[in-house]
Amino acid sequence: MNKELFYYSLVEIGISVVIGVSLLYVTYRIINRLVKQKFEIKSDNISFSIFASSILFSVAYLISGIKSPILNSLKMLTNNPEYEGSIILDGFKYSGLFLTVITITIAIVIFISIKLFTYMTKNINEFQEIKKNNIAVAILTATIIISISLFVKESMYLLLETFVPYPETPKIF
Repeated sequence: MNKELFYYSLVEIGISVVIGVSLLYVTYRIINRLVKQKFEIKSDNISFSIFASSILFSVAYLISGIKSPILNSLKMLTNNPEYEGSIILDGFKYSGLFLTVITITIAIVIFISIKLFTYMTKNINEFQEIKKNNIAVAILTATIIISISLFVKESMYLLLETFVPYPETPKIF
């Protein structure tokens, strides 16, 4: 058994759980504050649960690939013979940077998705319909949120990769 790989995977699982649970908790609190309390939605509202679940799913889906840019950054640093820093400190630095960038990007993407959809459907006030427990509107809104997340995931990771300290490659032309 490769003990180093075993311990590495345990650390990665632990970090994933802590980041995932923390981010989903904060997201749920924000949804409660911005939507549930603002529109005075009751706790037993199924439509709100569908809407909130779609946002939580989108956040989890979009954050799921954040480990790759972090690990690429750490590999680049450890494989650099001139690197003299602390791998743990730099690991936290890159993790914090990537989490901040992706969290802000996720918030912007979800906010813009909801705003554009509500703008395009001027005849329907989605949040009033969700307050009335209109499940059809909640499902449609949830589908839009999840679909936009599917569309932007790769672009978000490309954005994160721009922060990875890849070595300079020589220009041929």
